[in-house]
Amino acid sequence: MAEKGPQSSILTKSVLVLETLGKANGAIRYTDLVTQTKLSKSTTHRILSILTSEGMVHYDEHTKTYRLGMRIMEWAAHIWRDFDLREVSLEEMQMLNSETGENINLAIRDNLDIIYMNRVESFKPVRAVATLGARASVHCTGLGKALSAHLPEADQIEIAEALTYEKKTDRTILDAKEFLVRLEETRRHGFGMDDCEFRDEIRCIAAPIFDFRGMPVGALSISTLVFRVPRDTLLGWAPKLIAAAKSVSRKIGYVDPE
Repeated sequence: MAEKGPQSSILTKSVLVLETLGKANGAIRYTDLVTQTKLSKSTTHRILSILTSEGMVHYDEHTKTYRLGMRIMEWAAHIWRDFDLREVSLEEMQMLNSETGENINLAIRDNLDIIYMNRVESFKPVRAVATLGARASVHCTGLGKALSAHLPEADQIEIAEALTYEKKTDRTILDAKEFLVRLEETRRHGFGMDDCEFRDEIRCIAAPIFDFRGMPVGALSISTLVFRVPRDTLLGWAPKLIAAAKSVSRKIGYVDPE
């Protein structure tokens, strides 16, 4: 974003500086900040002086680097404390329901289980509906895989070793090794899948919702009946699902590293 035109206000430039600092992998040097923002040195220096004095940017005298300040962290904490994931994600859930005609679910993880928090039901006459507040194991659900796959590796292993791997169908994952393999696939593809592993007649895909720390705090899923939606059709909806989950993530402060 270069300095050009009357709309390039000091506020817009300040937001650019803050956004650049937020996306940086750690603290950043002044010269790198100038390069990345494409602002002039004088403008960058003036903005940094203002933001630093207001506590929105922290300057490390020893390393000569800048990072986001505690005031930004405090604001983020207030937003995080007050937000309702069900409310924040409803627009994206309704959009997915409108585009696919299928059940859209929102879930969170509680230790070894997922809990269904919200749903937008299919408008088709026959549908599989998850009961709000109901639990299901992470090992046999797409939502569970999506919520577990992006945890720190040690947490993934701890979950894998603690699961009892109750068999729900002939396709249910039955051991820790296979579960960890499926989590790796979930990370690689960007979504988790329940391929008739919880109920024979249901297949679903799920994508994670990340908070401002990059941690999975929820997941969205598209749930279908196998006799109505071919597997390839469901997989074809994955980009829409991933985009919807990312949209919710951005609303709660997530910054995509890409």
